[in-house]
Amino acid sequence: MATTKDITQKELPVFSRTRCKRCGICSHFCPVGAIGVRDDGTPYLAKPEACNSCGLCSDMCPDWAVSLTTHADEADDEAPGSPSRVEDCQESSTR
Repeated sequence: MATTKDITQKELPVFSRTRCKRCGICSHFCPVGAIGVRDDGTPYLAKPEACNSCGLCSDMCPDWAVSLTTHADEADDEAPGSPSRVEDCQESSTR
């Protein structure tokens, strides 16, 4: 079982709210089911402890909206699986 320390030190997917188009490809290709998709299509990190940092979500995203980073490295418009930040994805895709 992963500890909080293990999770904060490994690279986790970060979803860019300015690039994401809510297609669900990142979730579909996640081999461990760590990425969930809300009813409106926004991705979120549902199981951070399950993520193995393989990078398939990032590699398969057609819009370069997913990157792997540690919590300390997150960019201003991105957050690893944070529901409050990922939900902004819908708003930004209409701009």
